[in-house]
Amino acid sequence: MNRTGLLALGVLACFLMHPLSDPAVLAAADLIKIGAVVSMTGPDSNLGNQAKAGYEMAVEEFNKQGGVYVKELGKKVRLEVKVLDMESSSEKAVARMETLYSSEKVHAYVGTTFMAAGCGVAEKNRVPTIVIASAQQAIHERGLKYWFAAAGKNPDIAKVMMAILNTLPKEKKPKTIAIFEEQTDFGLEISGLVQKEAAAHGYQVPVVKKYSMMTKDMSPLIQAAKSANAEVLFAPPIMPDGITMIRQMKQLDYSPKGIVLIRGADDLSWAKALRADADYVMLSGGWHHAVSYPGVAELNGKCQAKFGRPADMQTGPAYASIQIIADAVQRAGSLDTAKIRDAIAASDMMTVAGPIKFRPNGTLVDPCDASIQWQNGKQELIWPEKFRTKELIYPIPSWSSR
Repeated sequence: MNRTGLLALGVLACFLMHPLSDPAVLAAADLIKIGAVVSMTGPDSNLGNQAKAGYEMAVEEFNKQGGVYVKELGKKVRLEVKVLDMESSSEKAVARMETLYSSEKVHAYVGTTFMAAGCGVAEKNRVPTIVIASAQQAIHERGLKYWFAAAGKNPDIAKVMMAILNTLPKEKKPKTIAIFEEQTDFGLEISGLVQKEAAAHGYQVPVVKKYSMMTKDMSPLIQAAKSANAEVLFAPPIMPDGITMIRQMKQLDYSPKGIVLIRGADDLSWAKALRADADYVMLSGGWHHAVSYPGVAELNGKCQAKFGRPADMQTGPAYASIQIIADAVQRAGSLDTAKIRDAIAASDMMTVAGPIKFRPNGTLVDPCDASIQWQNGKQELIWPEKFRTKELIYPIPSWSSR
């Protein structure tokens, strides 16, 4: 064989050994793969299913436009979201993230709540991750590079709750706050932050009582708050614990002037379970379908057509998470996860969840601070004032007068 033939064979061999000749790699290049880890079953599923809807609707919308242009490939590439159920379990969240990396070779992770246990997985695999409904701040103080939050964190929640109380007239403003402290990293962190903010604003916290998830008897906590005549109750329960709290507060006739359950009352099933007793509870969900950001009206329209209601509280931030990833891929011009991560870190854009610009630790500079109160069986936006649909009701009616 002459030198020309040998050279041709060498070139062919190099091509065949190159990763781009692998059919699996070629197929992967035709998709921007996003792995979603949410709870579709278990006590956390109310939030997980809200987020799942947002991820899937955003991907569908981008794909209607042909996908996202990737400069290195010279074409638009469609998005794919693979949703796995973490079953309300931190351990299963970690396992699902590893599965998505090993079997799907995802370019980004998205997810909620218990996915926080997998922050080390994201870092090890070097896959950029955007979480929502996961408010713990401590994770962002570990020097992680691949972990971002598309919603406010516990420090933001504590400050907003105090800001709302501070708007009350002097004669109505409470003096005392009771805290029911869930014995999880999340619960301990938010309790400490609320105590710190309360002290800074002149509120007393005479009661801080501990409880474990899925506690059946909340009466010791409730009796302590009632005995201290605590005017506002603050707690971060999952929904089953929140329902238990409200039912037993009514049974024991503890009627604070304000009730703040920042997680337990997020889902519409709250009102189905408690009926009229669901009303007047406040929460800080970080989003509401009445916020007037670009694209929210269109998202509400799609949700109304599909589900018969406007977008749920976690549907908006989930949709925004996909917007952030799509924008980052386009600016990176690549499906290289390190380049996508750098583009996410440099984000400066508007989404359905408001402006997106990250601090070096992956938290938002200006998160949406939407806060809600249940009124007449509906989630009404009470904060910020520029978007509110109803004014805060405070003090709330006692159980006997409802």
